[in-house]
Amino acid sequence: MRRILRVLVIVLLLLGGGAGVLLLMREQGTAQSAQTEANLIEDATVVERGDLLVTLSGTGSLNPARQASLSFQLNTAVAAIEVQEGQVVTAGQVLARLEAPDLENAVLDAQLALDAQQISFDALTTPARDVDIAVAQAAVDAAQASAAAASLGASDEDVQIAELQAEIARNQLYQQQLQRDLVTGGDADNVPPALTQLDYNVQLADVNTADVQNQPADVASLAAANAQLVAAQVQLDRLLNGPSDIELQLAATRLAVAQSALEQAQANLARAVLVAPFDGVIARSNLVVGEAPPQGAAIELIDLSSYYVDVSVDETDIVNVQIGQRAELTLDALPDVEISGHITRVAQIPIIAGQLVSYPVRVTLDLTDTPVRVGMTATATIVVNELRDVLLLPNRFIRIDRATQQAFVTVQDDAGQFIDQAVVLGVRSETETQIVSGLEAGQQVVLLPRGTFNPLDGQ
Repeated sequence: MRRILRVLVIVLLLLGGGAGVLLLMREQGTAQSAQTEANLIEDATVVERGDLLVTLSGTGSLNPARQASLSFQLNTAVAAIEVQEGQVVTAGQVLARLEAPDLENAVLDAQLALDAQQISFDALTTPARDVDIAVAQAAVDAAQASAAAASLGASDEDVQIAELQAEIARNQLYQQQLQRDLVTGGDADNVPPALTQLDYNVQLADVNTADVQNQPADVASLAAANAQLVAAQVQLDRLLNGPSDIELQLAATRLAVAQSALEQAQANLARAVLVAPFDGVIARSNLVVGEAPPQGAAIELIDLSSYYVDVSVDETDIVNVQIGQRAELTLDALPDVEISGHITRVAQIPIIAGQLVSYPVRVTLDLTDTPVRVGMTATATIVVNELRDVLLLPNRFIRIDRATQQAFVTVQDDAGQFIDQAVVLGVRSETETQIVSGLEAGQQVVLLPRGTFNPLDGQ
């Protein structure tokens, strides 16, 4: 009996020891498994709230706000160069001139002709002065008197003068006859030549008197007098009533023609003068005084008031680009300096190179004191979306099921096991993604080797 009890005690002791050993081994295995899983974690992060910027980037060269290659339209020698390279000029400033004396003289002649037409137009349209009306009235009166005199023939004064001249001729003849009678004793046959001439003068005077007394109207004088009267009356009527509509139209037409001729002459002369079309800086001058200008650009002008860079945006991203969006630019020449800018132009027509379809986008730099230069290489980072205070997770912790397009992350449950957690994604940048739902701020997400768990189908 004692032997049986002893055997039972030994069996019980052996069973208790084995159970303890098994329990100890199980606890050690669990600890080793947890330690092994912990050692498998490649990376871990905590879901945090923050701001998310979605950006696109492109590279191009800096260009000035405006640039122009100016050239002459004539081929005469250069007379003067008014500017030099690097000089700041204003719009309308003369940059260079060609020798063109004929064109200059044509402008002077056209200006004189315009001045003459302007004087005539002003005289026609200016109200008449009292003194001008008085002078015109006097001219009309004088013309009327001349016409009246020409229509009546000889006047009473003319007849009296002719009769007086005939009487004088007779008196001279009588006196000469008396002297002859005193000398010859009244011999009537003695007629000296002087007496004959005086007798002839008396006859002529009588004929002239008869002609004057019977003189008809002077047709030629009357016609001339009437013409003067008409002209004088027209001038008086114009002063009193102003010019007629036809006269005004003719005067205005002549003035317009003269103005057009001057403008044409000035336009011809302008071809010999190079003028700045906008404010800017002389980048290059290819002119030499005394030599003909080059066939290409004579002077290159650039506007440095602002700069822009044209970058190419892929067709998959262009829908997110809009005018007014802000951008940040970095220059290869100044890598530590960041310059702000904004979108000012988005092309409507793409550039196709093989299978690549892209759209030019213009980024204009904001005003800056940075010593930028034309031609510098610039990288523009365009902000296409900006979210404030959202849940963020680095992109590398997110997996997408290719079949269902469901997103997953790996988290550790309360029992210490790693499980896949489905999440809903929002806006995505190159490095981070917005978590719409499925995670909370402060929650830890891990990254495990892909071989440590059963992957989802299609991943």
